[in-house]
Amino acid sequence: MTEPEVCVIIAARNAARTIAVAIASALREPEVAEVVVVDDASTDDTAKVARAADDGSGRVSVIRLDVNGGPSFARNAAIASSKS
Repeated sequence: MTEPEVCVIIAARNAARTIAVAIASALREPEVAEVVVVDDASTDDTAKVARAADDGSGRVSVIRLDVNGGPSFARNAAIASSKS
């Protein structure tokens, strides 16, 4: 039996202060194959902080949207890019 592969989607807007903790929490879970962070047109450093939170395992990807589309749009962008 194979291990389940889970994709954690984090839709974020102006979450620079908290995004690193969310990513680290997701990466600690053994079944997490990837974490896709969608920065939904933040005006802070959310994408930069998210990229810096990558643990080097190759499981974190960050998508930066130039126009705020809301949570469902961000989620759908993450689903489209997911490999899991």
